[in-house]
Amino acid sequence: MTRSARAAAAALSALLVAMASAAADEPPAPEASGALSWIDSDKLDLVGVLAARVPVATCGPYEAVVDASAVTAIRKTTAEATFLVEQVGYRLELGARRSLPDRGAVTFGVEERGAVLVDAAGRARVRLVTAGWETQGARLAVGPSGWSGGIEGGVAISHDAVDVTGSLGGRVRWLHPVGSLLVGVDGDADALLGVDRGADVSAGALAELPLGGDRRLGLTLRWLHGRNPLGLLTDGVMAGFDVTQGIAAPAARPVPPEVSGLVAGGGGDASALARLLVRVASAPFLQGTFVAAEVDANVLTASTGNELFYLYDAGVAHPVGRLIAGGWFYHRSNHLLDHPNDTVTSINVFEGGIETPGYGKAEPGLPLGAAGGLDARLRAGWLASSAFGEDVRYNVRGGLRWSSPDLSPDVRLYVAFEFESGDADRAIAAIGTSLPRGWDVRIETRHEEQLFGREDRSLMGVATLYF
Repeated sequence: MTRSARAAAAALSALLVAMASAAADEPPAPEASGALSWIDSDKLDLVGVLAARVPVATCGPYEAVVDASAVTAIRKTTAEATFLVEQVGYRLELGARRSLPDRGAVTFGVEERGAVLVDAAGRARVRLVTAGWETQGARLAVGPSGWSGGIEGGVAISHDAVDVTGSLGGRVRWLHPVGSLLVGVDGDADALLGVDRGADVSAGALAELPLGGDRRLGLTLRWLHGRNPLGLLTDGVMAGFDVTQGIAAPAARPVPPEVSGLVAGGGGDASALARLLVRVASAPFLQGTFVAAEVDANVLTASTGNELFYLYDAGVAHPVGRLIAGGWFYHRSNHLLDHPNDTVTSINVFEGGIETPGYGKAEPGLPLGAAGGLDARLRAGWLASSAFGEDVRYNVRGGLRWSSPDLSPDVRLYVAFEFESGDADRAIAAIGTSLPRGWDVRIETRHEEQLFGREDRSLMGVATLYF
């Protein structure tokens, strides 16, 4: 790392710390998106994207942000609904944004982006100091009409298995209202510069259906030319959809339709955890019924191997008094990162259950007055398929979290337990503290029978940012 790069990174970190400590205003709403696209390619069948950009502090015209995204490249799905994953691309940035009245905003940050092969050996990454500019409305999920976009460049401060000196990228979007929809075209480019230079370029058509509160359902049809060494490295036509929340969403905890989730990281006991979860729920219909889906991507490292595992469910739910009842399809699959592996372990379950509205979220969903708050989930169902021998045909999972009364505004202690029992058991127990603005710190112990490594137990500290 050069002296100037160290100075830039140190200055940015100092600015973010100062902003967080001096912030008196509530930060704007987080941005979040979940997307799935089918691609006409000899190499891939599906591309899934999870992304979250969370403002954590505001000081005058400045916002401190945490930006995380993961792109999953899927070769195909098997007959048992198991994904054969090609690679996972990721991006994690600590940055800031300064609004310029009537002139958009400038952005700057420190980021790491990389690509890791799944169930095969291979990984590459680069760390950059970045700066950019974007138009007003560039971060709205719905609109604006007309043109919007931005440009960003970066200088590499370190790289591994890819020889690059910097990055350059941009995006542009044009929209026009047609009835209740916004339709138009968009394009973006993402290039790495240097010896291993290459760019991903995509362009196409899109339609946006507003869901209220700067949330949308988007439909896209794009052509991709992929040459970025940390990208998909394929060409093809992509057709897909996304559910997205933009920067103008209401600050209050959303109700359906919603886009919410969390970003988490931690370590200890010779292991480390990174996690990105995105949850979407439709607008209610039939007196409160809604469609909901959740994708929970986790990376757990250990000396015996680096695990990638996904948990996702999709189903229909309905309020029952102060609770929520419903039926879901639940899937979990495990993979190894940067390591050869010819076996993908997975389970598929059709389940029903009941839970409190705040389960898995920052705020308690069932207040108990002077006794604090309680959140719980219980789901049980039929095991449709399993890579563990199908010794039992049931699967039960759930959890419980008790939160203390507020010790100070938005500060609570809690204890939590989560379990799954069936063909492959797992359990997580934690004690922690909920903090203002969606932050959470905890100490947890976990036991995961589905992991490939011999170290299926771990003890670690974890920090979580809910959005």
